Amino acid sequence: MVVRVWEVLDANETARSAYLRILSRPTRQEVAQNAICLLLWLEATMGFDILRSVAAMAPDDISLMQVSFEANALFTYVLHGYYELPPPFEGFPEITALCGGGRLIEYRFFRFHKDLIARGVTMIRDTIAALVFNDNLYAMLRWFEHDCMIQITNPVPAPELMAPFTVTSTTTTPEDSQTVFVAFPEWHPLSSQDIKDYFERTLGLGYCIERITTERSCARQSAKHGVVVFRSREPRDEAMHGEAAVFFRVDGRDMWGQHYRPPY
Repeated sequence: MVVRVWEVLDANETARSAYLRILSRPTRQEVAQNAICLLLWLEATMGFDILRSVAAMAPDDISLMQVSFEANALFTYVLHGYYELPPPFEGFPEITALCGGGRLIEYRFFRFHKDLIARGVTMIRDTIAALVFNDNLYAMLRWFEHDCMIQITNPVPAPELMAPFTVTSTTTTPEDSQTVFVAFPEWHPLSSQDIKDYFERTLGLGYCIERITTERSCARQSAKHGVVVFRSREPRDEAMHGEAAVFFRVDGRDMWGQHYRPPY
């Protein structure tokens, strides 16, 4: 099935509206684009509904400034390893609130999964976001919609709108579609072996785990985040009971799991 450029533009109207709303403050275009790329990644891969809320914010709403500040800072961190805006920047309450409180979405999540998030955000930036930020394409789409509205006989979209939408390069690795993010309450950490035994023995899935990585504990904090990579997508989906997010009880301790959905 061929996906046309106009279909991608139409499907991302909310992202376009959120982008224009951030620019209305006014905001530097680079900051607005960085913020939208980060928020698009959260929606596309984590299933959060964020952009609709951003698009509905009033231009003078302090929350609009805060969410663009936070998202831009996270974008520069995961892609470039630093925060463009002055520290300290340990939390991002506005994004956390838009994610419904977020069992995963906090500073240490982005630090621990930085490389994976960078791959996904880069793909978003180079594909969907490149269309969302294209003023000329949206102008063409508006003219086509106008022609349809006034009932011009057989209106024809511009060739640029009818072009196939193709992803010419990808940074997604095969294991991305086999990955589950896990998190546990701080000071009640689980080891890689605890998690492996739970999936392979307690759930009876057998030899299904490719690798497990958890945060390293230190004097001031215990492990809180981890990632489980299954040998294929099938055991991952079975372990998650076909759901996107699941609570597990592992050896008397809570663990939250959410599967990762690569952008493509």
